[in-house]
Amino acid sequence: MEPANTTPAGTSFPLPPPPQRGLDDLYDIGRLADRLGVEHATIRVWLSRKVPWLPAPDGRLNGGAVWRASTLDGIEERRAPGRPGPKRRPSTSPE
Repeated sequence: MEPANTTPAGTSFPLPPPPQRGLDDLYDIGRLADRLGVEHATIRVWLSRKVPWLPAPDGRLNGGAVWRASTLDGIEERRAPGRPGPKRRPSTSPE
């Protein structure tokens, strides 16, 4: 029998399913790369450079970094535009 709630009128209705947990809640490097539209290697580079907008992994699974979906909420908005790394030197044009 499924759990149910009761309205003030006495009618019952099924409870909503619990939030999704387990492996569906985890992002590995490949899944995160797909979400952000970049290569897997790019995520690894960002991790090694510790870019400030990419949260540290919540753990490791089979040797690879994993994040909870809730940790990555809003990552698209926090992501810095352009390429990470040192700024390029402005080229000097001959005058």
